[in-house]
Amino acid sequence: MLRIGELASYVGVTTRTVRFYHQQGLLDEPRRDTSGYRLYDGEAVLRLSRVVALASAGVPLARVHELLDASQETLDRALVEIHADLNSRIERLEKDRDRLGLLRAGDALVLPEVIVGLIEHLREAGIDSGLVDHYRDAWVLTYAVYRSRLDPWLETVGGGMLGDPGYLALMVRSFRAAELEPDDPQLQEIADDTVEWMIDTWAGDAREWSFERGLDDPAANELLAEQWADRPAWVRVTELIMQGLQERGIEHAPP
Repeated sequence: MLRIGELASYVGVTTRTVRFYHQQGLLDEPRRDTSGYRLYDGEAVLRLSRVVALASAGVPLARVHELLDASQETLDRALVEIHADLNSRIERLEKDRDRLGLLRAGDALVLPEVIVGLIEHLREAGIDSGLVDHYRDAWVLTYAVYRSRLDPWLETVGGGMLGDPGYLALMVRSFRAAELEPDDPQLQEIADDTVEWMIDTWAGDAREWSFERGLDDPAANELLAEQWADRPAWVRVTELIMQGLQERGIEHAPP
């Protein structure tokens, strides 16, 4: 026979919890010894263990009482449901934990890895933080609207850009040229080098590049372009790149 403290310790709860379950009618009051101490037998240990297991799984106390007195068949069905509910809760908690972890990663909370990598590259290259934030905000907006179209493109094309030194170098040059006047000759150089990079990168199938293999939505590209409208140098570089591609017989620029 066990006293209340021994019972509580064995099951892993406090004596206060045991008394609470007595009050809720989930655990019968045991007999007392001559000194007035409660004495619990093996059946009490088993019942309290069941109560604690069900309550810890989030089962309401009213239902705990119902299940304790239910048939084994009813209890088995309920346990299957409780198990499934616990799995769902675990999945939700794991997702919440992952999102909390992303808070440490800043931009990774709302942007895919490829874009975050490009942003970090610009920061490491010493590009003005205001320009980099502008670039990030444009991607946040575009990705939020066109995620279903962007994800396949980023998976097949975007990763290659992040690992391509030529592309990264052109990107840094373009951002450093953001404050130039639209007629600055450096813009033509950047545009020419970008066109050559595109031709070399996509080689034989460059002429087949279109929005069908890109974002598959001109509106997405227009949305991005709108974000750069307040940077005349970038607008001019885009125009020069399009002109250069058309001169090479390519109708559409890859996004």
